[in-house]
Amino acid sequence: MSILYQQDGLSFLVRHSTTRQLYLAGYVPRSEWSEHPIEDLLGSFSENFADVIYGVEAPHTVLLPQLMTDGEDLDWTQTVLGQKANFSDASEELGMTMLAYLPDSDLARSNTESLVRRHHWALQLERLKASEAANFYVHVYNDAVHVMASKAGQWHLINSFPCANDSELIYHLGNCVEQLEWNRAETSIELSGLSARSYKDVIQPYFGNVKLFKPQEWSKVSSAMKDFDALAFATLLRL
Repeated sequence: MSILYQQDGLSFLVRHSTTRQLYLAGYVPRSEWSEHPIEDLLGSFSENFADVIYGVEAPHTVLLPQLMTDGEDLDWTQTVLGQKANFSDASEELGMTMLAYLPDSDLARSNTESLVRRHHWALQLERLKASEAANFYVHVYNDAVHVMASKAGQWHLINSFPCANDSELIYHLGNCVEQLEWNRAETSIELSGLSARSYKDVIQPYFGNVKLFKPQEWSKVSSAMKDFDALAFATLLRL
């Protein structure tokens, strides 16, 4: 089972750990939560799961090399994040630490004694692996876009930006390419999210290759789940 705690709700899916066959996917909106949404979700299933991967979305995050992280002194994060970091996740595999700020309500509700709470950036980066060619992984939300950029086997940029329309999306992606000093014509984009299909044709002329997220690379989705929107669940399918 994989669970993603988001600001507006809980996304979850159930699949076979070996074959990656997807059995079930769902979403619990925040309006239906109790004070313990994770326990409620787990308790709604009659059997325990062999493995549960649990990620938390934290829009206000700073990413640092693990060697540079001092867990005792986080006062400086207030300048960067607007609030002092109160949630951290260190990835030994990546050699990176995510320092994030969560509102008190989310910090409390996302906490659970039964599961290890991971930052969704760390989970995504551990599973995607940095590409050799210039590549952007772009996930579009209702009012924001999350961008992860890799090249030469290294991650060069991970960030989120406010984004409400195609003009803002083109601006942010173009700005990221310029900051990295990459060639647009040689940069590929993998697009996912609620509006990914409508955005694909809009941004295609500005970059070398724009493709949609391929769910079959992460799970086997049966024809019985024809209404399942894999693009919207991309960040969860990668967990």
